[in-house]
Amino acid sequence: MNLKGRVIALFLFILVFLMTGCGPILSTSRISEAKDEIAKAEAVNAAQNAPYEYTMAVEYMRKADELWGYSEFGYSADYAKKAIEMAKAAAEKSETNPWKSPLEGKEGK
Repeated sequence: MNLKGRVIALFLFILVFLMTGCGPILSTSRISEAKDEIAKAEAVNAAQNAPYEYTMAVEYMRKADELWGYSEFGYSADYAKKAIEMAKAAAEKSETNPWKSPLEGKEGK
């Protein structure tokens, strides 16, 4: 094998090596980010103020963990991404508190 062939073979080997490692790394980092976002949503009481979004985030997170356990890293990363989106939506909705009464905080009036 000449030098050019060896360089191409090495490049392909490195490419395949890096591609097989991306799934677990991406999935694990997204799961970690999703857990952080869910914790942020919990901190602003999203379970009470945005129950749909919060529950969806938790369930997407549960499914992402389950799929990660079965080494389905691509699907796990997808569910973790959905969990991140729903946790952010829950936190945002909770911070605006759609259930808050317009009369709340106006004692004596």
